[in-house]
Amino acid sequence: MTITLTNESAVLVLPEDLIWSDELTWSAVAQKTERGIFGTLIIDAMARNGGRPITLQGDGDSAWIQLGTLRTLKAWSSVPGLRLTLGLRGEPFTVVFDHGDAEETKAMAMAAVIEYSDKENSDHYCSLVLRFLEASQTL
Repeated sequence: MTITLTNESAVLVLPEDLIWSDELTWSAVAQKTERGIFGTLIIDAMARNGGRPITLQGDGDSAWIQLGTLRTLKAWSSVPGLRLTLGLRGEPFTVVFDHGDAEETKAMAMAAVIEYSDKENSDHYCSLVLRFLEASQTL
């Protein structure tokens, strides 16, 4: 099934073999527990509104993508808070790039299929990883 990323009227078609690696690990419930002064367990729970991680990644040598498309993705990821529409499995998700709070957590990762000194937009990269956060519909 086609995977797309849309920024207003610009649509990028992403590799179909990207895997949604954290699809079932996120919880829609936030919870915190603590003990009261008499030892009673106090549980605070609430529904989360947005923030679901969507990590799309290739498996080894899969998820080939052209450098020109990567350059567009990089430009989009450089805009703080840019909301995009991710079309995944026939369902639209409003997302922002997840830049994380650690240097090793990046919105994008990839590896060149063949390293060229003079890269062209048609050169391919693989093992693509894209990290998004699902954004709530309201600010």
